[in-house]
Amino acid sequence: MTSLSTADPSTVKISDIDVEPPEGSGIEVEPPVVYDGIVIEPPPDDSFMDPAGYFSEKLFDLEMRVVYPRSWVFVGDLSQLRKPGDYVTETIGTEPVMVVRGRDGTLRAFVNVCPHRASTLVEGSGNCGRALVCPYHGWTFHLDGRLAATPHPRGFVEPVDRGAYGLREVRVDVWLQFVFVNVSGDAPPLHEWLHPAPEQFARHNLEAATRVYELDDEVNANWKVMMDNAFCDYHLEFVHSNTLGRFADASTLREDIWEYTGRLTSQWSDEQLARTDVLPALAETNSYGSVAFGVFPNWFIAAFPNGGCSLMWWNPISLDKSRARVWNYSPDPDADARSDFEMLKAVQAEDYAICEKVQQGLRSRSYRPGPQHYLELRVRGHQRRLMKMLADAIRRGDG
Repeated sequence: MTSLSTADPSTVKISDIDVEPPEGSGIEVEPPVVYDGIVIEPPPDDSFMDPAGYFSEKLFDLEMRVVYPRSWVFVGDLSQLRKPGDYVTETIGTEPVMVVRGRDGTLRAFVNVCPHRASTLVEGSGNCGRALVCPYHGWTFHLDGRLAATPHPRGFVEPVDRGAYGLREVRVDVWLQFVFVNVSGDAPPLHEWLHPAPEQFARHNLEAATRVYELDDEVNANWKVMMDNAFCDYHLEFVHSNTLGRFADASTLREDIWEYTGRLTSQWSDEQLARTDVLPALAETNSYGSVAFGVFPNWFIAAFPNGGCSLMWWNPISLDKSRARVWNYSPDPDADARSDFEMLKAVQAEDYAICEKVQQGLRSRSYRPGPQHYLELRVRGHQRRLMKMLADAIRRGDG
């Protein structure tokens, strides 16, 4: 798989991922797609996407119908799904989904909608017992999705065909302890989607880490503003000057991008390393810093030399509002994590504030996207994948 890196910033050219045919080659180049007045094409190599793309209700609706359902989207971890009847829920674009542990021990994912009158079946996470029961009319489903019972069945003109009214099953897969769902069923295999994160983290022992604290907030910003910020490493020493920026030396940061992922590696300071028990199994390149991956469309994982990690993901609520969540994992669940938690809350508050400022500034009629810094390579990689997926969907007639 093709990758690009900031190891030599002067050579970074994201269009090399999807090479345009040379002029005079005789190969036809498809004209740009225009949707709701916005040119849907990868932005130029030295800049960013059209600001109008952050404020189009029509484009936002297309993103919810196309981008999220056709991607692998994180929904939870295995600690939530240990026993039969355990379930987690998520909304992927506009599609409510759930993952449930069956009585046979199998994980299955379903659209979280009763096929009778469209009520969602369960909320949040928990245990539903031996069956899923619709709160609206009491239709009952086995944990494998089959329709088990319909109250007062003689009230229907024709007997209800149980085989025709089971829950719609969708794709689910697990990497380490992290659970993902693909609603459309046609995304590449999860391991390919995450490439090269599984290989990178093979010796971090993340499957043994325990979730120790979490954050769940709403931010007044479009989900793409949140993703741009999450994948931007140019802002660390400025937005986070009193928190994370104290440990982020820009000269040690390196970015790389692949088809669906972008990686950041960073050297830790002597102060940080002095407080860390580095896993002996890690290679030298991983032992002295953190490794973070952004995964299209909305997930981020940062792994640390001690075997801990942080997850972050951002879900659209509306055109200008997003849900931001963080889960932090530790190799030692009994360790005192209060100071780390306070640091995390401060860092997130700083990010939320700057995202809301950007959301406001993007509406300026005088603003045009500026040049790309080499520590914004991951932003451009994400925008390029997004624009390509949208343009392909529009050309297929999905718009």
